[in-house]
Amino acid sequence: MDEYKTAPDESIFLDLSPDEASLLFYVFGVAVSQSLTIDELNLLGNGLFEMAQVMLVIAAQRTLLNDAMSAKQEESDNQTKEEKSSQEWMAEIKKLQDQIELLQKQIDELRI
Repeated sequence: MDEYKTAPDESIFLDLSPDEASLLFYVFGVAVSQSLTIDELNLLGNGLFEMAQVMLVIAAQRTLLNDAMSAKQEESDNQTKEEKSSQEWMAEIKKLQDQIELLQKQIDELRI
């Protein structure tokens, strides 16, 4: 599954501050509204609102999928670290067991 982009490579929106973006859409809304009837304004406003809702749902789902993939990758990384730690512990235990066997052999030789 591909990860969705969270930021565009190039966009005019990256050059705008939040205040400038708000002002841009305000001016655009007022300019478009000047030549439309009340019914046309209702239709266009509701249509744009519906489009915005769809875009917000898509953005939310993409965020959910990205977060899920990131969490899964992090879990996999943590599991790999735990497995490595477990392997390191097993190696350390094996060394200690070998040392115990060696000491036991030395004790047995001294008894003879």
